[in-house]
Amino acid sequence: MIGLESLRWVLTCAFAIATLFHLVRVLRPAGAGFVDEVLHLFMGGSMIAMIWPWGSGVPASVWVTGFTLSTGWFVSRALVATGSRLAPIYFASATAAMLWMAATTSTAKSEMSSMRGMGHDHAAAAGFPAWVSAALGAYLVAAALWWAVRGMHLRPAAIAPQAPRWPEVCHATMSAAMGLALLAMA
Repeated sequence: MIGLESLRWVLTCAFAIATLFHLVRVLRPAGAGFVDEVLHLFMGGSMIAMIWPWGSGVPASVWVTGFTLSTGWFVSRALVATGSRLAPIYFASATAAMLWMAATTSTAKSEMSSMRGMGHDHAAAAGFPAWVSAALGAYLVAAALWWAVRGMHLRPAAIAPQAPRWPEVCHATMSAAMGLALLAMA
């Protein structure tokens, strides 16, 4: 959970937009990638729940299982990819980062319940180094820039204006929001 309510609302809006995008793609499949879209949908919904206090009611096993299976799916997609492997490798690393967030948050929740009133942050209280969360957050924010450049055609070689590629813009939004959530929780 993120303590700053205004940041929670901004991130919720970003996650909701990305999640709605993937929901539309699940409901109106345009070919291959249905499982990918369902996993993106799970990720967006999970992130909304994880940053709010009411999300602590979801058992940690749900997050850990979901993110572990998602990571495994995207690793397998990267291994069998015939073209560029960058996107499935990124998705595998992003879901692994969310697995880290879920594991540290759930462990910290149980640790902090035994240390009431001591004022420790979740990662330090659970014995997890906050720098890992910060490094993962910085990675996801940097990846968001990469997705934005791809989606908005911001390369110097682009001469004529082109329409945005909305899946990449959506991935940029989600990556930035996940990175900011990890940085806020570090």
